[in-house]
Amino acid sequence: MTTDEHAGDPFAVEGRWYRGNLHTHSTNSDGRKSPEDAVNWYRDNGYDFMALTDHSVLSDTSALATDEFITIPGMEMHGPDPWLGTRYHIVGLGMHSFDRGDETLGPQEAIDRVNADGGLAILGHPYWLGQTAADMSELEGFVGMEVFNSICDRNRAKGFSSVHWDDYGDTLGITWGFATDDTHWMLNEEGRGWVMVRTTDFSQRGLIEAMRAGHFYSSMGPELHDVQISATHVQVRCSPARRVTMMTARAGGMSLDADGGDLLTEATFERRQSPAYPERYIRVEVEDTEGRIAWSNPRPA
Repeated sequence: MTTDEHAGDPFAVEGRWYRGNLHTHSTNSDGRKSPEDAVNWYRDNGYDFMALTDHSVLSDTSALATDEFITIPGMEMHGPDPWLGTRYHIVGLGMHSFDRGDETLGPQEAIDRVNADGGLAILGHPYWLGQTAADMSELEGFVGMEVFNSICDRNRAKGFSSVHWDDYGDTLGITWGFATDDTHWMLNEEGRGWVMVRTTDFSQRGLIEAMRAGHFYSSMGPELHDVQISATHVQVRCSPARRVTMMTARAGGMSLDADGGDLLTEATFERRQSPAYPERYIRVEVEDTEGRIAWSNPRPA
């Protein structure tokens, strides 16, 4: 995935935090806002960057970018799904050499095409699609999957894919988790899921490479201020939370709940080692009083 020594750990690198949405639709496919209105909504609502990812078409939104707000070219790609008999959904980001999707391509071919253009390939809403870790085991070259997709939550209650993410981590290895809106501007799904990217290079390429290295966390609202992992403990600092969880493989991990009215802003977990609790990876979830979640990326245990 990446050779970065701090892969999956944005807290160990220099830079500022930048908030972005990576899955957005417009009237260029089946969204209800024009590209200009879609970009303006995110710019006006506290985001630093966004990607317009209409179905099978790459939209040029560079004219809508400013020095303070970056747009990333993107496309939601489709083609025959070999496992489900329907279509796969892969979000491609950062491509420049092609402007239309090819719906005859299989999922691996689509991923390869994105990578050949220097982009990122993300598996879209696996819970909504019904994809499993076994299905994903046949693919390589994608950087992660959507752990949260707002419109899939709004219209089917299948927007949370953390079980799929952990199944992948339990059986196959580490991949990144992205929270997105996938907004079509119809169910108030906009503004409910984003990534916080840390980088010193606030540019299209800088953001892409930071995400490739896992230098981000995902959120619906809570903030992660720090996640430190040692051989014996995991320490978390965050915005006020009613629950903080250390997630590891299978039966491992632990949750800490706020005691009475005192919300948690720090949590320390003692790691329980193999063989009783095999830790293939460690990641953190923080949940606030509104039930909104933030997810750190997994790191090797």
